[in-house]
Amino acid sequence: MSQRVNEINTVVENIPDVEIVKPFDQSKIDIEGCITVFVEGLEQPLEFNVTIHPQYPFKSHDTETIKFSNDDLIEHKHIMQNGAICIHTAHTPVLSQKLIYDIESVKAWIKKYYINKDSNTHYEHLILPQKAFNENHFAYFFNEVDYTFNKNQFGFVDYSIMSNGVFYKENIQSSIFQSFLNKDRKKIVDVDWNFQLKNLPQNTGLFIFLKDEPSKNQRWVFDDWKDFEPTLPQDFLKFLHNVEERLGKEEGKTLPLFVGYNISETEIHWQAIILEIGNFPIYGEKINKQWFTKIKKDKSVDWAMTRNCSYKYFFGRGKLNDRITESKILIIGIGAIGSIVAKTLIRCGCRKLGFIEYDIKEPENVCRSEYSFFTGITNKTNDLINELCLVSPFFEPVDGGYDYSEAFDFLIKSHLSDTRLKDEMKKHLEDYDIIIDCSADNDLLYVLSQLNINSTLINLSISNHAKHLVCAVEQNRYDFITSQFGGNILKFNVDDLHNPTGCWSPTFKASYNDINVLVQTAIKQINLKLQQQKTLRNFVVETDETNGFNINIKEF
Repeated sequence: MSQRVNEINTVVENIPDVEIVKPFDQSKIDIEGCITVFVEGLEQPLEFNVTIHPQYPFKSHDTETIKFSNDDLIEHKHIMQNGAICIHTAHTPVLSQKLIYDIESVKAWIKKYYINKDSNTHYEHLILPQKAFNENHFAYFFNEVDYTFNKNQFGFVDYSIMSNGVFYKENIQSSIFQSFLNKDRKKIVDVDWNFQLKNLPQNTGLFIFLKDEPSKNQRWVFDDWKDFEPTLPQDFLKFLHNVEERLGKEEGKTLPLFVGYNISETEIHWQAIILEIGNFPIYGEKINKQWFTKIKKDKSVDWAMTRNCSYKYFFGRGKLNDRITESKILIIGIGAIGSIVAKTLIRCGCRKLGFIEYDIKEPENVCRSEYSFFTGITNKTNDLINELCLVSPFFEPVDGGYDYSEAFDFLIKSHLSDTRLKDEMKKHLEDYDIIIDCSADNDLLYVLSQLNINSTLINLSISNHAKHLVCAVEQNRYDFITSQFGGNILKFNVDDLHNPTGCWSPTFKASYNDINVLVQTAIKQINLKLQQQKTLRNFVVETDETNGFNINIKEF
């Protein structure tokens, strides 16, 4: 017997309220044994078969490498279909200590889920097998819709293929729901996405809303079509038969069936089943001179992946304050600073963004902004809108485009004395809740200051070598910006700028990392002030590299 096996047996037999039923021994790969565990509240101890993998005491891809299994406990919460209970314990590289941690976790599971029969407040999704269908995986993304489905309502779903990729070592196709239609193909409700996603070519699948989840023991999804027998109504089975007949020429192709059910009073989850045309899980049977559609026996269900991509889940791991995310935002100037601001806002939950930028994206712009080389030379506004649509399915571009931006610059700078036009421009800008000027254009800064716009107006500028970021938000923003950059407050070496070949204007030197650190710090400060409902004041983000990197925010 190996030293590792001896240590496991010695440690386990010395843990209180644990008895070894079958001593641990080395199998071909794993170490296996059987124990009983007792906690107060049990009439008798519970027995567990224990499997310890070679990686133990370390996890494998965030998964514990020790399994405690008992098939008789399968009806309880937080237990897998193979009878293994779910445990998550603290890290330690010491095998003996890890065994103690893990068995304490088993005791905690017994108290919580076996004795007290607790359940979590959040919904636990059904356990689905992740199996390929004809060597391909399928994933479908859905969004909440403003519609109430009735039990056993069925029809069609228009969906679009977004991409083909790799799922571990196998192929995967990812698609989105586009709209629900009734059985007569009349549209019931659209699914909201950004305009790029809505313009994708569409395919057709099927749906049925069961209301109740298709599961055994509210844990494991049905694995055989016979499990659906008490659930699927005859008119839906006839619908399946008619669909298969109409698609007869497409035999062998796949067709998704989406099964919906409530996971709360107000929320629906959709699971997907892959059907093969010509091999649907149904057959006809004549009973009392009348044909009925029946479900085939012993035919497994081919489940696919689905993900709820509704806004609250898509940004569930973190977003900015509602004061920002619920605002309609205009970004003026989408070079290095503006494009980083735009992509940050979109990744942090903002939806409605407009842009003013008349410049063209060149290859040299890519290294320190949010553009891609692949799209070549193109308008910055159009290119950034395309980039942001790839990030968030909820992004809604408001204004943007070369013509719009050129007209804005001309009108706002050439008609400042025209009271009527000035009022119209002011009214147009006040349609936005927040305006972020990243243009580094002092002329524009001056003109905007003359309009007395009621919207929240923020100006962001960066000094050469990204030593400072200046954020002006108060009424004196023009004077504040010009005093910071025009006087001796900020050291700005105009002799050390980047001068590209050709007749180009020199630009400040800084890497993407330099700029991003400052921009993210500024956004953090702005978001925090709004979140804490404090007055947003002018500030400067200062950096110092004398003794490593240091950053500081100085408010005025």
